[in-house]
Amino acid sequence: MRKIAITSIFIFLTGLFAGLFFSTNLSEANNSYLSTLLLSGIASSSAGFFQAFLSSLLSNLPLVALMMAAMFSHLFCPVPLLVLWFKSFAIGFCSGLVYLNAPGNAFSISLLKIFPQNLFLIPAFITLATLTFYISYEKMSKKNRPGRERQSLQRAIFISCTVIVAGCLTEALCHLIALSP
Repeated sequence: MRKIAITSIFIFLTGLFAGLFFSTNLSEANNSYLSTLLLSGIASSSAGFFQAFLSSLLSNLPLVALMMAAMFSHLFCPVPLLVLWFKSFAIGFCSGLVYLNAPGNAFSISLLKIFPQNLFLIPAFITLATLTFYISYEKMSKKNRPGRERQSLQRAIFISCTVIVAGCLTEALCHLIALSP
């Protein structure tokens, strides 16, 4: 399990830096267009709490469902790590766009709009990817788990999913804060 956790962290960091690299190497036209879209979404707080919460849930729960699918079939074994890479790439890409195109407010935007929910989402996604990959890999190698290990894995998955919902709640709360890019 430790090797899988280290691999998950490595994949997360690889995706994060790939997203940063990709955002810094966009053409000027694409960079300004994408940053305008991103910063206008960050700056506006016209949507209410419930709409922001649902939006956050709808962007994170399909990724959770994809990871959970790996537990039921060994064919989906690499999916949790791919989802983790995708999530970290998106975080890196958005952070790079903010730092490149809102240099005056990059710190406040990151501190209020990007960091709080990712304080919950990043560890939860890394943990969930590690657990679902482990379960899928163990199923592939046909090892039977004793009852205690199975219960602790189920408890850890439930806690990870709960932390993801807490991250979505935090994102909705932070969305209510109005910023000007």
